[in-house]
Amino acid sequence: MSKYALVVGIDDYSVQGSSSLSFCVADANSIYQMLLAAMGFQAENIILLTNAQATRRNILSSLAYLLSNATVGDTVLFTYAGHGSIFPATTAPDNTRFYQSIIPYSGDWIYDFRLYEMATEAGFNPNEVNFTCFMDCCHSGGLHPTVNSEQSIPRSVPFRADVAESIRNIQELWPFGICLPDDVNELFPNVSNPRLDNNVLIDLDEDENKNFVASAQSTLIAACKYYELAGESIVAGHGYLTKALLDTVNSSNFRISYTSLIDELVHRVGQLSNNEQHPTLRGQLARMSGIFLEGFNTSVI
Repeated sequence: MSKYALVVGIDDYSVQGSSSLSFCVADANSIYQMLLAAMGFQAENIILLTNAQATRRNILSSLAYLLSNATVGDTVLFTYAGHGSIFPATTAPDNTRFYQSIIPYSGDWIYDFRLYEMATEAGFNPNEVNFTCFMDCCHSGGLHPTVNSEQSIPRSVPFRADVAESIRNIQELWPFGICLPDDVNELFPNVSNPRLDNNVLIDLDEDENKNFVASAQSTLIAACKYYELAGESIVAGHGYLTKALLDTVNSSNFRISYTSLIDELVHRVGQLSNNEQHPTLRGQLARMSGIFLEGFNTSVI
């Protein structure tokens, strides 16, 4: 059983015209070292992309390469530290579906349906390969009014005015990192009652029964709830989610279940963020009791 990883960190957003970040490259470098020291990864099986290397094309082609090489019992990890956002599925005034995205150094934003298309084209089989996404970003559109900007920097770009207006109709939000086929309706409806302040999403009711869906083909560890801020700070020297993971994985040959890991991350991130940020676990319905980043030894089909 082999373990593969794509590790991405982007601080420089000058090409995208967005505010730059401070600790995403540090996140990527530290996760790279953690995978080698504690999680059983080999250097030749890890692709590290930072700043100008982390273009849309490089991210998608690197993931395709890793997924196409993975076989039964292998693990593929995709970690990302950088900006995120959301965008409507259509420009229709009555559109209710929105997609979370990650924002590469250059090129178009990347959405979950493109992740699914790429994985399918690469021959990825979700029943044979553990595909896990670790996303240290957020999609709220900016800094919440209750958060101290000197202590925490949001990993989300501002919404365009027309997008902020259309979010008021939202009923379905597709998280980035669950690798969901675009023709399924298992998430509808999963959100309601959005509340915005100065074009920033500050509250959103969520149906937690839709966190895990049968059609999802990957497991997602997300930095925060749909409407929350994912922060980074000088004090932590990292994004809060990454710092929590690094502090949790504290020994070689580290083993923990996904459900136990998310409990630990929620606790640690809560301490770092003054309980403003709550990591979430989403994705494959039958895989949550499995061991973090270990290959599958049973079928769910």
